[in-house]
Amino acid sequence: DAAILRTGGQTQIMTTDHLRSLTADPVIMTRIAAVHALGDAWAMGAAPQAATATIILPRMSSEMLRRTLAEIMQTAHTVMGDAGAAIVGGHSSLGDELTIGFAITGLCDADPITISGAKPGDVLILTKPIGSGVLMAAEMAGQARGADVASALSLMTTGQAKAAQILHGAHAMTDVTGFGLVGHLSGICEASGVDAIIDLDAVPWMDGALDLAIAGVRSSLFKDNQSGAGPVFGADGPKGDLLFDPQTAGGLLAAIDGGQANGVLWSLQAAGYPAAIIGQIQAGDGAVTVQTKPA
Repeated sequence: DAAILRTGGQTQIMTTDHLRSLTADPVIMTRIAAVHALGDAWAMGAAPQAATATIILPRMSSEMLRRTLAEIMQTAHTVMGDAGAAIVGGHSSLGDELTIGFAITGLCDADPITISGAKPGDVLILTKPIGSGVLMAAEMAGQARGADVASALSLMTTGQAKAAQILHGAHAMTDVTGFGLVGHLSGICEASGVDAIIDLDAVPWMDGALDLAIAGVRSSLFKDNQSGAGPVFGADGPKGDLLFDPQTAGGLLAAIDGGQANGVLWSLQAAGYPAAIIGQIQAGDGAVTVQTKPA
């Protein structure tokens, strides 16, 4: 999820992410972009340290430019500050559409959590439901319910600092973003030399996402995610398609020791996260199998 830099006895991570606008509200967009970028630091078990902002503003009057940039930076300072990071600089320019990105550094008190440590017997925990790609695609086409979009935006602006602290003992962890749930899980399996089983009935969906998938709505990245996910078996039907749905500011996906998983899940839910146990790790060579429980 991020580069690992070692200087003397200190371990630092560095990551960067940016997003094209998916909402016209610059404050909400900034919150989403900041949480999205911070996800890489949280997934490594790092404490965010510093950030620079890169902003492309659409062409508008000088007064609107000033006001919009002020709103973006005030929001960015708030979100990064809440996460423990200071914004120390950045760059802005003009373009065809609003784009917001952040480069972030973080510090690790222990060895960084990577995608290569999953072990047979681990349980998979996901901290947020999936479906933002489908919902945003439907919103752009005027097909999504307003309440469902509002709920998705709320999830996308929810930070995961506390979740990362609770998951500090994970054997492997990543944030679920552009490659979709199975794409990122395949990355864990390949790097760790294991297989994974997903319980499709246990995967949480964002409000309205399954209805839209049943209606045939797909993100523009769906086909690329489906073809690039590696060996995935059993991801059939609308629910299976949602496993390839690209996420924005998605949840943390962690491989947790099986004996600790229920306690970790309880702690996440007590902290307000809609977390769920969605599968397990087993011996293998990088495949993901999707199963449903018999009726």
